[in-house]
Parts: sequence; structure tokens; C-alpha cells
Amino acid sequence: MSATPTDAADGHPTRPVAPAGRVVDVLIAGGGPAGAVAAHALAMAGRRAMIADPGRTHADANDTKIGEALPGAAAGFFRAAGLPPPDPERHTRVRGSWSAWATAELEATDFLRSPDGPGWRLDRPAFDAALRRAAIDAGAGRRRARVVAVRRESGDAAPDTAPLWRVDFSDGGPPVRARWLIDATGRRAALARQLGAGRLRDDRLIAIFARLSVTEGPMADPGFDRTVIEAVPEGWWYAARLPSGAVMAALHTSPATAARILADRPRWHAARLEAPHLARLTGHADAGAALDPVAACDAGGTALDRLAGPGWIAAGDAAQAYDPLSAQGLLSAMHAGRQAARAVDAALGGDSSAIPQVVTAQAHLRAVYRGRLAAYYAQAAGRFPGAEFWAGRAGQG
Repeated sequence: MSATPTDAADGHPTRPVAPAGRVVDVLIAGGGPAGAVAAHALAMAGRRAMIADPGRTHADANDTKIGEALPGAAAGFFRAAGLPPPDPERHTRVRGSWSAWATAELEATDFLRSPDGPGWRLDRPAFDAALRRAAIDAGAGRRRARVVAVRRESGDAAPDTAPLWRVDFSDGGPPVRARWLIDATGRRAALARQLGAGRLRDDRLIAIFARLSVTEGPMADPGFDRTVIEAVPEGWWYAARLPSGAVMAALHTSPATAARILADRPRWHAARLEAPHLARLTGHADAGAALDPVAACDAGGTALDRLAGPGWIAAGDAAQAYDPLSAQGLLSAMHAGRQAARAVDAALGGDSSAIPQVVTAQAHLRAVYRGRLAAYYAQAAGRFPGAEFWAGRAGQG
């Protein structure tokens, strides 16, 4: 008996690489939450869906992502989508937040008073792998490679179903042909940009982050179940205790300040210790508590100038990415993946009206998000007159 091939990152069976000339209904580029949810929805609708994602050779605690939480409202999404909620053996609950934002005082918000209840602090590699596993179990295929090129084929190349997309992969293996493409490649928006879409940027925001081993202070307690937000003159701090026990801390700041800190990375630890609440909560842990080098990533809000075109649509962060202060990026990405999948399923059935409806809905969501974000930033801006970071956000919208 031959062995079933397994996915080294996810530890579950994978489907064979598609042979040359194989046609799938939908090729989803990207295997994160948006892509996996889209693949699951399409497979459940009876469509031949394939995820193209290179994955990892293994998933471990060093595979760090800053966006580690889901709100309690995600429980309703999992039920509606037919997906399992986060495994309590791998993820912990978030029962509230502590923030020093409009004032210098640390204020508590208790999620238990919310009708949605507590949220989840995620082990992101495990969470993403579980979503991909659900998609594959539902019938989706997976190509462990990155999409490197797509082009439309017609005429003799695809006489029965023209026009199709020819999709080429980073593994050098046979191409796949697809009726539709979903770009779920994250902020890179690799497919959409290859197809001519441009990227709109709301504001420049850089997150500088590291994981810490905290042995003193409230965040050293394994039962610490709060998200911490603290505004400071140079931006704002996010901190949370991860399921692994490490504390993730991230300073969100301007590109100019980020450049200065990254040129002298001990300054990040010094800045962290100058944030009074964060310093106390982490037991004044110094640079020696760092579990990995200080790193940085783009955290500003962005959107494509075109979310869809003939035979393709973008979803999740590829379509529009959110400032992490909004705390809606991950759940919005999953909603967008399901929404895109349902629209593509309708288009494959002959009803293309759902595609412009998705584009309109996403534009409305973006407008609401921008307005609320501007109002929230304005609450803290008055505390730091003359500070470069806040001067540019006092009236943004």
C-alpha cells in the first residue's frame, strides 16, 4: 500500500499536483485565512478549487505574526461558514483590553459584557493550518508553490472553455488552467498588481516588534488575558501574551522614527521602557528578554484601485488591508474570502452581478473604516501637541 502524501507544515494529507492541462474552476493564490476560507467555501459549493501556496517546511513558535487575535464576533462567522472555531488546546481566550489612549490612565474594557463574548489569542501558524486543512477536507486541492505568472488563453489553447487562465508556478511543475482567479496573497497583491491594479495607501505606518520572555509583572502571569494599547509621543504600543507564553510587543510609528530605531535597535527596548504602563506590565524587562531580533513591517491601511477584473477578484489584505488599531483585519479578511468565493461561484453559474456587488460592499466597508479610524486617532492626538506622529493624524480621514 502506498503512503498518502502529507503536508510538512500542516501535518495532513495533500492532494496531488495538477497534471499539465488540468482545468480547475478557481485557483486561489495564497493560503492564509482569506485564501483558505475562499477555497473551503468553493469546495463546499461543489467547485474545483485549488490553493497555491508555498507553505513552510515546518511551523513553529518563531513563525511570528503581529495580528494574533480574533474578536468574539468571529464565533458567528465560523458557524455560518461551517468552519471549526479555534481549538482551545492551541489558542487562548481574550477577555478584554487595557488601553491608555484618550487619557494617560489605563482603562479596562471587559469583553464579557459584550454580546459576542471573549475573543481568541491565536497561535497563527496553527490557526492558518487548520483553515487550510478544512479547505482540503472539503475537497480543495493544494499546490505547494507560489504563482509566478498568469495569462489569458483563448482559441486553440482552450477550445472548449476559452478564455481560461494559464497559471505557472515557482516549483517549475506543470501549469494549471483556471476559469477564475482569487488573489489572496496578502499585502503584496501579487496577482492583482500583475494584472494592472495599483495600490492606494492611506498613511505610512510601520510596526517594529519583537517577542519577549517576561518573568515579572502582570504579563508574566499565564492567566493574563488582555490586549494592551498605550499611546506615546512617537506612536502607540500594542502588547499581548501569546499562547506560547511569550509576550509580543509592537511600536507603531512613522517611517522616519522607524528608520532611526532600526538603525540603532536597542532604542526600541529603551522606548518600550519609557512607556510607563507597558514597562510596568512587562516587569521592566530589558533587551535581554528579547526572544528574537527587533523586526519591522508595513502596518498602514492600503487598498487596490481595482478589486476585480475579468476573471479575477482580490480578497483579504490583497484587496484592502487595515491599520491594526482597527482590530478588524483578520476577521475582515475571512469575511472577504467567503464573500469573494460566493461571488465567483455565482459568476461560474452565469450570474456575474455578484462581483460588482462585492466591490461596492468593500468600498462601503473601507469608507466606514476610514471614518472610524480617523475619529479614534483624533481622541489621542490632543495629548501630544507638536509630536510628528500625531500631527499627521489629528484630522485624517
